[in-house]
Amino acid sequence: IEIYPGPSQLGVLLSRSIVLEHQDHARRLTRAATDEFGAFLSRPQWDWYTTHTFKAEYVSPREADTHYFAWLNSLCLAARVRGLDRPFWFRGTEYQDRGTLHFHSLIGGVGDIRRLLFKDFWELHGFARVEKYEPGKGANFYVGKYLTKTAADIRFSHNLKHELSGQVET
Repeated sequence: IEIYPGPSQLGVLLSRSIVLEHQDHARRLTRAATDEFGAFLSRPQWDWYTTHTFKAEYVSPREADTHYFAWLNSLCLAARVRGLDRPFWFRGTEYQDRGTLHFHSLIGGVGDIRRLLFKDFWELHGFARVEKYEPGKGANFYVGKYLTKTAADIRFSHNLKHELSGQVET
């Protein structure tokens, strides 16, 4: 025996189908945007991929920025001492499961500055990974996900535009 939905049930089924279709479309658009942004982030010549984790259970966004930019200013000073231009960077911010902020960055223009020295500089605030950027490993796509995350934030240096200006297709 086949039972067909009545008119009232049919409307509910159609509404649910439309909602699911819209959700699927939104997921596909989000994925496409993330992929395109990741590809866009592959254009600069990055040197480092960094992760900055705070040891404190709670760090305010303002305090987190203060610590990150103090760390970054030390890197810029090291670059200046070596006669390098100011490093360029992209940073994504997210909240970890334990509720504290966490950063991922792509950084370029650091020349021969020692990565591990800057890993150690972060230890006052928590744990850092400062890894050599390897283009084929997907770090640009990983940080690109911050474009579409609800509780995330992206920031970049003013001189990143200069790194992209000669490489953007028109």
